[in-house]
Amino acid sequence: MSISVTLGRGLFHMLGVMVIPLAALFLPRIVFLMTLGVITFVFLAFEFIRLKVPGVNRWFLSLFKPLLRGEETSRLTGASYTFVGSLVAFLVFPRDIAVVAVSFLAVGDVMATIVGKRLGKTRLFGKTLEGDLACFVSCLIVGIIFYYAGLDVSLLIIVVGSLAATVAEAVLLPLPLNDNLTMPLFAGLVMVVI
Repeated sequence: MSISVTLGRGLFHMLGVMVIPLAALFLPRIVFLMTLGVITFVFLAFEFIRLKVPGVNRWFLSLFKPLLRGEETSRLTGASYTFVGSLVAFLVFPRDIAVVAVSFLAVGDVMATIVGKRLGKTRLFGKTLEGDLACFVSCLIVGIIFYYAGLDVSLLIIVVGSLAATVAEAVLLPLPLNDNLTMPLFAGLVMVVI
């Protein structure tokens, strides 16, 4: 995959996912959860239809193929896992923890991919150390921004959560779970228990 395609996918992913935590900050909780729940349900229903009806899948791919990974043409897209992971995070974690955890996914996952593909040389757990470091640093930055914006998260929680998000992105990937699901849930869980 060329760097321009990687950058395009990354920017689309980052901006699209960041809408979720930002909406959580400005909408009343019940309105936000109901909206995210409906969007998640509708998106998953469409995904299952497109995977069962070849014509629908062909139409979908004609519009979005440049944004998809190869395996997503015949399986659930990363967006499905993002919606499910985000919904679960906001249902089970305090709002501010969920905002930070989902933001880690939005920024950290993208930075890991871009830096890993562009500059990565040292392989570690099937990923690159450079990508992992980019994930960790970008998660730290986004967490610190939210800390100074007044969210109820300590700097210790941000550091540990950034590390957890990086572990979920780098190490947990060999599991049969998408990192769009594991990153916010694992980071959120670790942030809640410390």
